Amino acid sequence: MLKTYIAAAGLPDIAPHDLRPTTTKLCRAAGGELEQIQLLLGHSSVQTTELYLGTKQDLAHAPNDAIKLKLAV
Repeated sequence: MLKTYIAAAGLPDIAPHDLRPTTTKLCRAAGGELEQIQLLLGHSSVQTTELYLGTKQDLAHAPNDAIKLKLAV
C-alpha cells in the first residue's frame, strides 16, 4: 500500500520504517504521552522513543504531506 502512495506522490523509495520518526513526532505534537508512544512503537526503552523525537520537526511543511493522508482526530 505504501508503494502506491509513494509513487503517486512522486517521492523516492521510502520504507515503512522511514515513517516511524514522523509518526513519533506527530503523536507527540498531538499531545501523546511518551510512554504511550513507546508502546505504540514497541520500544522496550523510553530512551529509544526519545531518539525518534530528536530535533523539532516542521510539521506544517512536512514532505510527506504530498501523500494526502488525513489524520483521524
